[in-house]
Amino acid sequence: MAKIEEIRTMMYPRVRAEWERICDEARPRVAPRCKACRECDSARPKCGFVSSERGKSGIRNYEKLQQIRLACDTIYEGGNGDEIDSSCDFFGVEMRAPVFNAPIAWVKNAFPHSHFKKPGAERVDNRATDSDDYAYAKSLIEGCAAAGSVGWIADSRHHPLVHFYEDGLRAIKEQGGRGVPTVKSWNDDMMPRKIMQADEAGAVAIATDIDCVGLADMSVNGQYDSLPGVVNPKSAKQLKEVFSVTRKPYILKGIMTPQGAVKACEAGASSIVISNHAGNSLDQSLATIEVLADIKKAVGNEIKLYIDGGFRHGEDVFKALALGADGVLIGRPVMIAAEGGESYGVALYLQKIIWELQNAMRMTGCMSLKDITADKIWITREF
Repeated sequence: MAKIEEIRTMMYPRVRAEWERICDEARPRVAPRCKACRECDSARPKCGFVSSERGKSGIRNYEKLQQIRLACDTIYEGGNGDEIDSSCDFFGVEMRAPVFNAPIAWVKNAFPHSHFKKPGAERVDNRATDSDDYAYAKSLIEGCAAAGSVGWIADSRHHPLVHFYEDGLRAIKEQGGRGVPTVKSWNDDMMPRKIMQADEAGAVAIATDIDCVGLADMSVNGQYDSLPGVVNPKSAKQLKEVFSVTRKPYILKGIMTPQGAVKACEAGASSIVISNHAGNSLDQSLATIEVLADIKKAVGNEIKLYIDGGFRHGEDVFKALALGADGVLIGRPVMIAAEGGESYGVALYLQKIIWELQNAMRMTGCMSLKDITADKIWITREF
């Protein structure tokens, strides 16, 4: 395996070959909930990753992206590719491209056979708690940094023997604050306390996934047993008050309507993530890409728009940018990358996405991100 520093100089065919090898390495570790498919389309029954009974929203994310195609045009004065600039700014951090990992916590809950293990740990609530979430978070944060991105870490249910949020903050602090912690919408003093912890770790920005209230173990029928923490919906006023404990920019993840985006602006958020939680929080929702243009129309440039849900290639990132997004978050494939190659795997996967985006820009006559506009894509069916 090459060194992580060598990834940016690899030819694209080698990157693809390395990605195949990493998937092969990851496959037994992510089974049985994921097969590390060559093309991850979230479709059931072959995929057991989505926790809702039907999983239609997650599938729709992927399918709607396939209804968009790119407009090829190479009649322009160009060069060898060095003129293609996919760089962007993320709250003062220079990034090589607007591509991030999506925050997913508790790796052993997602992948029972994960290689991120702490030997000899106990079990709580009949769930594995022997995961080394620090090693997992470190892989995400280091890999994203090596690729020129910013890593996101997640929060989740509280168990005495599992400290994924704190482990993630430790990884962010070690990377000089180059990360975004994502806090659940807790209904007591836990949320402001976790926001202050993120602030102390020097995080670039702080997020909250406000749609977590629909997750299987956090919904109206969720069972917390004797464990602390309950999540509830919050108004714009409540969110503004909660985040008043920090001066860091904050991000609301889980926006799916123009009205929700306007309320996020009222809450003082610096940006939003258009997200349906990969279809986990509400089945039968629209795909994220379907609502992007309407949300952009509602808020214009008042707030930064990021999006996740079914994005698998750099060409998919291009589609979102053309419809008004400022960046894209990618979830499960980055988890697979971490399982198959730790920080090297994460950096390699993101490098693959960045090069695919840059090639899409080259093939459509876009020298920079501002050139990626709606006339560079075709929507092949009515949304």
